[in-house]
Amino acid sequence: MSCLRHRVIGSAAAAAALLALTVPAAAASTPGAAHRAQRVTEASTQAGTGINDNFSGDACTSSSFCMAVGNYGSNGRAVGLAERLTGGGSWVVTAPVVSPPHGWNVFANEVACASPASCLFVGSHWAGQTGPSANLAEFWNGTSWQIVTAPAPVPKGIAGLTDVACPTTKFCLVTGQAGLSGRGQAAAYTWTNGTKWARISVPHPRGALNSELGGLGCFNASNCMAVGDYQKRLGHSIPFAARWHNGRWQLLTTPSVPGQRLTEFQAVSCPAATLCVAAGETVENTRHSFVHAFAEVWSGAKWRVSTLRKAPSQFLGISCPARNRCFAAGVTFPSSTAYAHALVETWNGRTWTAQRPVETAAPRAGDVMYHVACVNRATCEAVGFRFNPKSNAEATVAEKWNGHRWALQTTVNP
Repeated sequence: MSCLRHRVIGSAAAAAALLALTVPAAAASTPGAAHRAQRVTEASTQAGTGINDNFSGDACTSSSFCMAVGNYGSNGRAVGLAERLTGGGSWVVTAPVVSPPHGWNVFANEVACASPASCLFVGSHWAGQTGPSANLAEFWNGTSWQIVTAPAPVPKGIAGLTDVACPTTKFCLVTGQAGLSGRGQAAAYTWTNGTKWARISVPHPRGALNSELGGLGCFNASNCMAVGDYQKRLGHSIPFAARWHNGRWQLLTTPSVPGQRLTEFQAVSCPAATLCVAAGETVENTRHSFVHAFAEVWSGAKWRVSTLRKAPSQFLGISCPARNRCFAAGVTFPSSTAYAHALVETWNGRTWTAQRPVETAAPRAGDVMYHVACVNRATCEAVGFRFNPKSNAEATVAEKWNGHRWALQTTVNP
């Protein structure tokens, strides 16, 4: 299946692996190594209390309110983590993310907020160490998290929610994957009026053995774009997109990047009803199988490739506060021996330019930006994690863009 980024879909054994993107770039020279590493950067389920904290997604409604979600390991369990950015510029832990009684391991993928008192967190949950995963969605009402849906895991099935968009307090659209193990297909859901959760039909590419919609962006409740990939045969991923327009899906064809073996979307943002920018990574068609960050633009008629980075890299999140301004966040491997470095690039409607996110203090190792959320051109929050090779542990990281530079913020690590 596709590079699931930080998403947990299927067996919880993947979550326990903790094969993070913080491995040296040398590991990426092994065919598919960096590609596989991306899908198991999860919260550790090894014994301990408050270990391997990481952020996987964030959402901002203003310069004074953002919500970030992620995970940490505690006493052999994967625990959901949620922190909010206050008006004073400090990150604080919210009320606890709820663990369902029939599947107490929790994994966060993304969060969307229509207001400071209306956020929807999506991901998955599972029981034990190797059990299958099931959908999990929780609602933030301004003071606490409440479970919206958390069905019991199905022994031979897989299910997980990958992304969410809430353009209003009355409507959220959610994407994911569901089905039998090894044959999961793209899935979508709506949550309306703060009360009704419903699965909706979604088009599948013809001949797909499996498929997934992993990235989602909405301009408003009537115009959204979901991007993902599918497989007609094992080991070959093909990108596709589905447009949500006035309550109906339209399947769109997206181009694979020439010269690359795999093309996989991770995220999408839509600054207008007829303009969306999607980002992800490719896997080159060589014996090295290096990954490369890429982006495509949809301008109402068709998709076109916008950029392909030469250096080994991945785009994991994107936010477009204006038609001619996007921020893409991810990770890059600067050399064959160095650990991963945070990656942020901007798009001005024509070209992509690399920025300089703050590197954490020595030992510099494993900075990864999983997600970025922008309120406007001068206000963005990028979140992820940093890796300390001495302690072999992860810690949450957040940086703020003020229109001129990135600044490191203080986050809480339970």
